[in-house]
Amino acid sequence: MAIAIPSSTAANDARRFATVPAEAAAAPANTARHDFTPRAIRAPRMPTAAPGGSWKSDHDVVPLGSVELAMSATQTAYVVSVMRASSATDRSLFGNEVRCRWPGGERNFVTGQNILQPGTSPEREKENVQLTTRFLVHPGVATKVTCTAYVRAATLREDLDAQFRLDSGWIEFAATSVDNTTTGVPAQRAVSRRLVRVGPEPNVIAREPELPSFSLAPGFTHLSVFADTQYQSCYPQKDKHCDTSASTASTAAFTLYVTQWKGDEVCQKNRATGEIRDMSFAVHHHYVPLHLPAFAVRADCDQRFSAYVLVRWTGGLDGAVQGTAEDLAESRGSTTKHNATTSHIFVIPHKT
Repeated sequence: MAIAIPSSTAANDARRFATVPAEAAAAPANTARHDFTPRAIRAPRMPTAAPGGSWKSDHDVVPLGSVELAMSATQTAYVVSVMRASSATDRSLFGNEVRCRWPGGERNFVTGQNILQPGTSPEREKENVQLTTRFLVHPGVATKVTCTAYVRAATLREDLDAQFRLDSGWIEFAATSVDNTTTGVPAQRAVSRRLVRVGPEPNVIAREPELPSFSLAPGFTHLSVFADTQYQSCYPQKDKHCDTSASTASTAAFTLYVTQWKGDEVCQKNRATGEIRDMSFAVHHHYVPLHLPAFAVRADCDQRFSAYVLVRWTGGLDGAVQGTAEDLAESRGSTTKHNATTSHIFVIPHKT
């Protein structure tokens, strides 16, 4: 069964297949959802490059709201943040970041894509952008977890500031009790490297993000597998000019594969296929969500699985799968920095 999941449906998709198990209904009454207030978002101009061509980004970082959940040491929850934005006054970076924090720990994830000024590009679908940041959080200790959504913004010009409008969105715990693997941790993994190059030869294929072998207890009937990839058009290298607009694109295909094993042999395999994408440098950051909602678990196979996204470059500019967004400012002008995960893959097991 091949399923194409366009980015515009990722939010509904994330909620539809994240039913809360019956045992989660008795969880403590916490702040489970927060709806965002529509507002104008400032996108600061790019700082002037320093001698030698280096520069540091200047993001506006706007907190939009938080949700809280009291969690046990073994509990895993599913967090979803959805943001829709439009009406950019100039080409700008639009980021949906979620930071989940508890005493002594945190997990940060960010999804980003450029949003275009209306009427200035044939890519009209990039003028009204919806981003979904979704992941599993597992603190590993009994604690209260607070997850806060932030919109990050910056224009891609040095000579002016811009703005766009946050039209709608929310953050929520879409499920408060997700089953773990047999090792007691969620089935989730992020791309560990900052960038994984894709194209041309010999780098035509990348298998990222990838979730290697994991095992589940018996009794699950199907798996809901999510894979969100951040793809950058034009792999950055020294003396390579990726910071100027060009009417070129990177073309690649994205396929999510899920496998159930029996010993060392493949017992069954399925996939969810996204369309081949022409990803312009003008947009540069591209959000590619994939989802296989109902991978049926076979009882005659081992309860051992693996999953990965096959990214196949087919032409145009080279590109990269982004793993970690590094040195993100806590707020605009802050000297305190943190890293955030971008491309990642995770699994929600179901018993019914």
